Amino acid sequence: MATYKGIQGYSVQKLSDDPTASEAAGQLFYNSTSGAFKVGISGAGAWAAGGTMNTGRQGLRGVGITTALVAMGGDGPGTPKNQVCETYNGTAWSEVGNCNTGHYIGGQFGASSTSAIIATGYDAPVNVPQTELWNGTSWTEVNDVNTARRGTGGAGTVTTAGLIFAGATPSITDATETYDGTSWAETNNLNTAREDVFQGIGSQAAAQCAGGAPPPTTGHNEIWDGTSWTESADLVAAGTAGGGSGTSTASMVFGNPSTRTETWNGTSWTEVADVATGRSLGGSTTGSTTVSAMYCGGSPNRDSTEEWNDPVYAIKTVTVS
Repeated sequence: MATYKGIQGYSVQKLSDDPTASEAAGQLFYNSTSGAFKVGISGAGAWAAGGTMNTGRQGLRGVGITTALVAMGGDGPGTPKNQVCETYNGTAWSEVGNCNTGHYIGGQFGASSTSAIIATGYDAPVNVPQTELWNGTSWTEVNDVNTARRGTGGAGTVTTAGLIFAGATPSITDATETYDGTSWAETNNLNTAREDVFQGIGSQAAAQCAGGAPPPTTGHNEIWDGTSWTESADLVAAGTAGGGSGTSTASMVFGNPSTRTETWNGTSWTEVADVATGRSLGGSTTGSTTVSAMYCGGSPNRDSTEEWNDPVYAIKTVTVS
């Protein structure tokens, strides 16, 4: 009798327990405990409209998750908006206390809408070195960065352990700095200098720097291990000044300024569902997850928000007839 291996050229993996639904996606396996063939399936992830911001702007930064995010800074024509801050509760935006200094396209990291850091950035006509700490009520200035810059990436899931990287001083830089809750320290540089990278992904010990400029726009992707940067697989398509979310082994980038969204599995990038409105220089749920992410504001001075819903994963038993 012909075997599956003989027909297809490979065998079906035998497992005593089901893997997680996301791990099983696209895989056929045999569960020896239940005596059944099973397959992992997934629906398609998608973007959906969220609440409208009170102040449309571009060049803002975000920290937190889709139900607890603070968006700070930005700019646009008319009244300067580079100190404006708003918080999002999963449904609606609320205006809160402004930053003390403008931080257009600065670096950011933190935990949620009540715990965030914004560092450096542009406050016309200069780049500023100031760092500010948000406690959910007000902003407090803390120690300055060593190298003032704009178009900066930031990563970190707490306000006491983060990093910033890349940017323009105005010269394009590869400089990286870490923050310990008190002061900044210069550390190992990126392999490729650039600005306007996708907003920071990951933690101080495991971060990601993808895309950026100057022209031509780059698809370079580097992974930070807490000590140094290592070049990894490039984006499917080069991009710059978009949003990002997730960890260095499971992340996503979007709005760059096309509608494209790409996900990273720790090894390679895959294109998935597009955002509804292509835009650059928006704020996003940095340091969050790929299960739920958000992109808000952006060029030209948008006030719209989009929320990402991850694919629904499931394991189904295969009926053998």
